[in-house]
Amino acid sequence: MAALLRAAGLKVYVGSYSLRIEDFNCFRFQEYGGDLGEPRIEADAETLDDLVRQAARVSEALARSGIRHRFEIYEDGQDGQQELRGYLHHEWPLTDVIIP
Repeated sequence: MAALLRAAGLKVYVGSYSLRIEDFNCFRFQEYGGDLGEPRIEADAETLDDLVRQAARVSEALARSGIRHRFEIYEDGQDGQQELRGYLHHEWPLTDVIIP
């Protein structure tokens, strides 16, 4: 994973069970290695536009390597509910996603 992200021009820190993209505020691939559970990707940014831009770079890198994935980007709505604001994927169309 680190090699394909680096090949896309991203700076990556590799920990024991996680990868962190150093170019971004907060973008982590977590729980890799051993039997810790399914890998998770968590990200945060100063603005919604920044988060979408950063997620798009990572999504493009994963797609170039043929890795099936989806990124759902949510924002808190005025009523306190999470609102889907972005959806990036490779071979995982939105119709396959169950949104409560």
